[in-house]
Amino acid sequence: MKQNTDTFYTAVTGGTIAGVAYLFGGVDHLVIALAIFMACDYVTGIIAGFQTKSVNSKRALKGLGKKGAMLSLVIIANQLDIIAGSGNGFMRNSMIFFLIATEGISLVENLGKIGVDVPDFLKSRFEQIKNNKGE
Repeated sequence: MKQNTDTFYTAVTGGTIAGVAYLFGGVDHLVIALAIFMACDYVTGIIAGFQTKSVNSKRALKGLGKKGAMLSLVIIANQLDIIAGSGNGFMRNSMIFFLIATEGISLVENLGKIGVDVPDFLKSRFEQIKNNKGE
């Protein structure tokens, strides 16, 4: 039985995935957690838009642009780690933690707009992060 594969498609797909993994400093639990937080925030934002009857394609596209800008910050932080020669990925991990916190704040706000009860300890932790951002 002859197996037919499209080697060009496989090479492009594999090369793209490898390139993205390199730019992000690997695909580990932090990157996966950030992707999950971003997806949940985007989906709850759209649901909240429907709830308040303020869903708008321009706002949704702007939200996707913000997510892309956040991902570029992770790429920049990873490149700074490479330039600095730090093998532990401190700047990359710090950036990802910061972005997870901001996505969490937005997620809690969206859930509040939808009418979902969020535990007080979670609200207070995200509020604490939000209040200490600029200090």
